[in-house]
Amino acid sequence: MKSIAMRTALSWLLGWVCFCAGLGAVALHAQEHRQAPDTAAILQLLEKGDSLSNVQPDEAYDAYTRALQLSRSIPYHKGTVMALTRTGNWYFGNDMSLAIQYGRQALQLYEEKEMADVEIKAPLDMLLAEAYDERGIVDSSAYFFYILTNEMEGEQRMSPAFTTNVYIKLAVFWIHMNYDTASTHRMVKLYVDNARRVAEGLPESSAARRNVYFLQALGFQATHQFDSSRYYFELFLEKSPRLGLPRKMSALLNIASTWLYTNRPDKALDYIEQMEALAHKPGHEAATAYFINETSYLRAYAWFMQERYSTTIPLLQQFLARSEGKGKQLRFEMMDAHRMLAGCYERMGLYKEALEESKIQRRQQDSLSRKDKLDMVNRLEMRYRLTQKDKTLALQKLTIAEERDKARKRNFWMGIIALVVAVLTITGMLWQRNSLQKQKLQAEKLNGIQKEIEITRLQATVTGEERERKRLARELHDGVGGILAAARMSLSLFAQKQPLATAAGWEEGLHLIEEAAIELRKTAHNMLPDVLEAKGLEAAVRSFVSKISCSYSAALVVQSYGAEKRYAISWELAIYRIVQELVQQMLKHTQAAQVIIQIDFEPAGVTVTIEDDGVVVPEYIQPAASVSDFAAVEERVRAAGGSMDIKSSPGAGTSIYLEFTAPA
Repeated sequence: MKSIAMRTALSWLLGWVCFCAGLGAVALHAQEHRQAPDTAAILQLLEKGDSLSNVQPDEAYDAYTRALQLSRSIPYHKGTVMALTRTGNWYFGNDMSLAIQYGRQALQLYEEKEMADVEIKAPLDMLLAEAYDERGIVDSSAYFFYILTNEMEGEQRMSPAFTTNVYIKLAVFWIHMNYDTASTHRMVKLYVDNARRVAEGLPESSAARRNVYFLQALGFQATHQFDSSRYYFELFLEKSPRLGLPRKMSALLNIASTWLYTNRPDKALDYIEQMEALAHKPGHEAATAYFINETSYLRAYAWFMQERYSTTIPLLQQFLARSEGKGKQLRFEMMDAHRMLAGCYERMGLYKEALEESKIQRRQQDSLSRKDKLDMVNRLEMRYRLTQKDKTLALQKLTIAEERDKARKRNFWMGIIALVVAVLTITGMLWQRNSLQKQKLQAEKLNGIQKEIEITRLQATVTGEERERKRLARELHDGVGGILAAARMSLSLFAQKQPLATAAGWEEGLHLIEEAAIELRKTAHNMLPDVLEAKGLEAAVRSFVSKISCSYSAALVVQSYGAEKRYAISWELAIYRIVQELVQQMLKHTQAAQVIIQIDFEPAGVTVTIEDDGVVVPEYIQPAASVSDFAAVEERVRAAGGSMDIKSSPGAGTSIYLEFTAPA
């Protein structure tokens, strides 16, 4: 009966350990790789599998499998190790061979890639330690427990929840390994004290505090203090309202076992009924398969104590059929099951069957006795090897320390010499760099002066052109425009006095004079856009587009972004003229069906994008000296303190990007 409590503790605590450590590893690697979408997806899959492992095991397995496939495809070696560990843990309790196989693959990859991350290594060591212990391979199990203990005492600290669970595992392992009761009690008390120390200061709701209660319950159960054991198991359940089914069933199983130890099968059956109700929930068959079998064993044990022999026999036979080849702990329970079968047959008068079951029990008992002796020899050999290994490690550390001391002295003098050489080298390099920097600054200053002269010349040219435009606009508007308006009026009055003026030709002439006056006013407004001074650049561009849209078949669209800020009218006018000229060039050369003008007002200035969907004309997109229109536009852009970029390709049209920095 003692092995039931220990094995059930192992079966759910391994899952809990890997879950807690997995959360820490996932959080750590999610922070390290938050800029890598692929690794982030892997860590999310692992976290999803951890959260579903006790409630939806099939979906958890799918998440681990996808994480493993994605990790191998990138490749992301840490993700591969974590996924292999989680998959091995998923098989723990169901198929120990596969659990060990996945653990060994993870360990091989971890060592090949020379990783050094205790958050990844510790759950892996825990899986292999538990799996080998279940298979009865004591020396391998002890080796990985030894490694795990060293990792706990290393510089990298693990979470309190994980550390507490490791102490629980070590306590259970010690109970399985030792035959000396006093030694067992001493070691279990040591692990309980260590776990309580780690969990000090944590809130009552923390996983570490709850697991200390479970460890205390195991300790009291190992020392046959069953009342205290039940108290702490009940306290563990009370403090853990959201336990997964396997964990809750493990605690209930241990409580039922304590009642059987004290010959109270009626009390044990109450908890066995609770376990059976939980074990048969739909969708949890894989996670609760082991506990269903253990429930059958405990129920058969209780019925045997109640002398219900006819119902006990089929239940024990069912338990034996399910338990064949499942692990070393179950072999003790199988031997006990044969003992109970022999007793049932004997009390029912079936002496032949009773004799056969007694023979099977004795053979198993002899086999286990021989195995116990071999285990004892193995433990002594294992302890000797671990001691020798500690000595070897100590000698290696001493040798390494001496070599480091020699290397430190040698490196000190080499460092002094290198420092002197470095100082001389740096001094020469700084002198040369300073000289080159002065030459570079002089060249940049000269280049800047030349650019300033060129910009000033361009600005003067543009300013002169704008003044001439204003003069011509006023003369056209006030002079020629006025004359045409007066002529229209005089001819209209003449038409009222002379009947001849009603002829169709006369009306057509008057209409032509009126159209000439309208076109003259448009030209004057284009040369001197009043709306620019009144409302700003965006309104001026929209007004310009509205006026010319009727003259072209292309659709003209103006889009504006950002809050418009007013600048010097001369600077805004320069940008307006550039946009005006480029739009007209596009409409003239590219046969576009649509032209889009985007104006973006930014804190540092203004950017303008002009795009069309027309054909590509080579001389249009190559602003060479022979194309005077584009050369003039480039000069205007430089004069306004801007830059221009042109991109064009067949079938995609032409895009012109203008960027202007606002004047100080």
